Amino acid sequence: MYNFEELNEVTRKWMLEEFRNEEETGNPYRSTRLSAAGLEAFPQEMETAIVTGNEETLAESLSNPAYWLPFETYERGGNVHRRQINPAKAAEFLANTEFNTWYVRGLARRLMEEGEEYCQVYRAAPAQEPRGECLLHDGQTYPVERIYRGHRARYWSPLGDPNALSIPVGTNCHHSIRRVP
Repeated sequence: MYNFEELNEVTRKWMLEEFRNEEETGNPYRSTRLSAAGLEAFPQEMETAIVTGNEETLAESLSNPAYWLPFETYERGGNVHRRQINPAKAAEFLANTEFNTWYVRGLARRLMEEGEEYCQVYRAAPAQEPRGECLLHDGQTYPVERIYRGHRARYWSPLGDPNALSIPVGTNCHHSIRRVP
């Protein structure tokens, strides 16, 4: 379970507003592993988790096998491979990343509204094998606005900027943000 230090009604309000804003753009983020049923169910499941749940309740609600494609293709070493999708694992990865993404976005917005200029990146949950790109940010302090503007910019956006500062940095990143202690 993640340790979201300010997961309360105020932060949830900002999370929900930011989530709904992205939904209204007409081009919200969606996992390519979701089936048509999963794509349809995801927005409501995400809203429910934002309002009353967490990454664990979201994973549980997304673990329905009908929400996932049976297989996915991926590239490794220049070769294209195909593998079966495990709905429980896929739901866990997506829920962890998405709930954290909206927590970071909502808390960053809250901090800016409260006049805070900086935030700190911290490991909100243990990782089996921490990624090098994540470790670079451990304990670092950044302008809150930079975190807010980096929302998904590194790994998903119409323009995609691999040099942007996005927290989490990508799928299965366990870093989040907090007020500067």
